[in-house]
Amino acid sequence: MRRAGNPGSRPLVAVSAILAGAVVPGGLAGAGQDTFIAPQSELFTNVTVIDGRGGPPRPSSSVLVWGGRIQDIGARGSVAAPQGTVVVDLSGSYLIPGFIDAHASPQTTEELRALLAAGITGVRDGATSLAAFEERGRGGFGDDPVPAVYVGGPVLDAGSASSGAALESEAAAVAEVARQAADGAGFVSVASGVPPSWLVGIARAARRAEVPLWADRRDGGWLLALRAGSDVAGPLVSGDAELLPEGERGPFEALAEAGQVPAQIAWLERLEPQGPDVDRAVNALLSNDSALLPMLASASASLDCPAAAATCAPLSNDERRALEAVWPKAQALVRTFHGHGVRLLVGSDAPRTTAWGEGFHGEMQLLVEAGIPPLEVLGMATRNGAIELGQLHERGTIEIGKRADFLVLEANPAADIRNARRISFVVIDGDAWTFDREGNWRRVRFN
Repeated sequence: MRRAGNPGSRPLVAVSAILAGAVVPGGLAGAGQDTFIAPQSELFTNVTVIDGRGGPPRPSSSVLVWGGRIQDIGARGSVAAPQGTVVVDLSGSYLIPGFIDAHASPQTTEELRALLAAGITGVRDGATSLAAFEERGRGGFGDDPVPAVYVGGPVLDAGSASSGAALESEAAAVAEVARQAADGAGFVSVASGVPPSWLVGIARAARRAEVPLWADRRDGGWLLALRAGSDVAGPLVSGDAELLPEGERGPFEALAEAGQVPAQIAWLERLEPQGPDVDRAVNALLSNDSALLPMLASASASLDCPAAAATCAPLSNDERRALEAVWPKAQALVRTFHGHGVRLLVGSDAPRTTAWGEGFHGEMQLLVEAGIPPLEVLGMATRNGAIELGQLHERGTIEIGKRADFLVLEANPAADIRNARRISFVVIDGDAWTFDREGNWRRVRFN
């Protein structure tokens, strides 16, 4: 059981004038005022809706919002709005669900706001320490406009781990799962350091507690975690020996063992993306109804091994060219999983390997470059994340009754995924927000 315990274009012409305090034809007026304005219903009309459910964009649509929720959706002129409803003409714009970053670790309000500026209205944060979990609980960030934060307990790890819950035995790990679930953790995360022999016991404990299990196996072994019963696993390109065919070692393996190139390179070199070993991984994912976090942006950043990095040696030009030659295998692997119907998520890994917000959009672009259509990538970035957080009843798609958490874009992201960066304003719980010229969040008032 999946659940979560925690919870420009013509329109932007008006928004920019709002920030200057002007009254604009079409119904938009000043923002950032301190006076109280009673809740009102708003009809966003003449907009193309991309609802996140996989269907084609719906032009000339209307979306009625009141009380922080979507009350009705339909073709222009078909939605009956209550008397006094403010009509907001969004001609030329695109309305999509807010994004869900399935893997990031924000610590401050400023970091959350940076995610929100990228259109991320929900974020899964696996707390990395007991103190962080106890202090923040389900996300106590005050009244600032920030994404919904879904918090897990301390990451399960073993022995002398420097962060998370360092455990000495499988029994201790099982007890920790029960403790976190009782404390309201939305999910349990298990790290690479946990011995494979513990995984089945941990997965059974998570099922008993009805809390999802996320396996963050950066040093490989995510397929074993899936077989044990994990709901989500990754990163995809972290390497997993079970996916490799038997055969001779490749030339990169010795270099990887010496720390001269990332281990993922040697792994990708031998990988057969359409081979029987990968087919077995697909079957494991589908049979368990599990999801996979590719995190290509994170892998790409780590594979590039900058000269100042302490974990690997700078690469020669020949080696960099070899990495470029190997990368298509990572793309082919993603296509294989996607083509078989495996549920993929979008996670940025910020701030570990990518910048706030930028890594999320970079991940979507890499998924498109791997051969997945932009419209389907948008579904991964919205609906799929909501499914894995047990939040599809509240967010992830544009549907009647769901929370009014969505983005209004200047251009069509289904035509070019880079257009997902062109955000006119963000709506959180029915309230519209945008940046002013100084980089501050400001409320957008419609009247």
